[in-house]
Amino acid sequence: MKSAALRVGMIRYLNCLPFYFGLETMVREKGLAAKFLESHPADLCRSLAAGEIDLAPVSSIEYLMRQKDYLIFPDLAIGAEDFVRSVTLFSKVPVNELNHSTIALSEESLSSATLLKILLKLRFGFTNQFETVAQDPARILDGHKAALMIGDAALFFESEDWVYKYDLGAMWREWTGTPFVFALWTIRRESARERPEEIREIERMLKCNLERNLADPETLLRKASGILPTEQRFVQMTGYLANMRYGLDDEMIGGLGKFFRLAHEEKLAPEPQSLEFFL
Repeated sequence: MKSAALRVGMIRYLNCLPFYFGLETMVREKGLAAKFLESHPADLCRSLAAGEIDLAPVSSIEYLMRQKDYLIFPDLAIGAEDFVRSVTLFSKVPVNELNHSTIALSEESLSSATLLKILLKLRFGFTNQFETVAQDPARILDGHKAALMIGDAALFFESEDWVYKYDLGAMWREWTGTPFVFALWTIRRESARERPEEIREIERMLKCNLERNLADPETLLRKASGILPTEQRFVQMTGYLANMRYGLDDEMIGGLGKFFRLAHEEKLAPEPQSLEFFL
């Protein structure tokens, strides 16, 4: 009897392109049965929690919320050294005027929404209300002084009106001195028990594909997005990818631990336990 395909989540943002471009071809060539579900981070979090997929790069706060259900790959993550460009608070007023304001949060965000709540309360001493809304760049600021957007929408958004832009990765780095980990490659424990060799093979291919794509971003963007080095957006996209951090070294783990502790102290997440890796 043929085993069911391994179900792998895919984030449909530019920052995940180095993981995914060419991966399905590698999977087919190796004869590994796998299917891919593409969506935004919050939706993949729901799918992973519901057992609809076996593994995915999901919001780091999702791992914290359900540590007993998950393992993580030890060497893969999505984070930023300082500024990230794709996790941005857009505001009609300077950030120091946002106390007591209701702020719109993209429905596609979990870790970023938690990060913003921590920054506003602990770094700025603010009290705010939050409303989760559809991530519609043209309308997200309607009725709100400020709005959090993530992913490609945040990276490329240009408002017709003047707005202030606050990069949450940079704000976190300035405040804590550590990088921020937005997503972790997370595996359901039951999937790890039942299909360890297949998951280990996917992990190997992800690392290989990531290294190959980051070594030649021009080819990656040209083949995956049809964009050429002569186009203005090419420079923006290559610079963006170069600033991302895709490993999980000691500095990244330190930043992740600080975020987890603060999220727990602010009653936004359970008490963090030691990270548990798929080995």
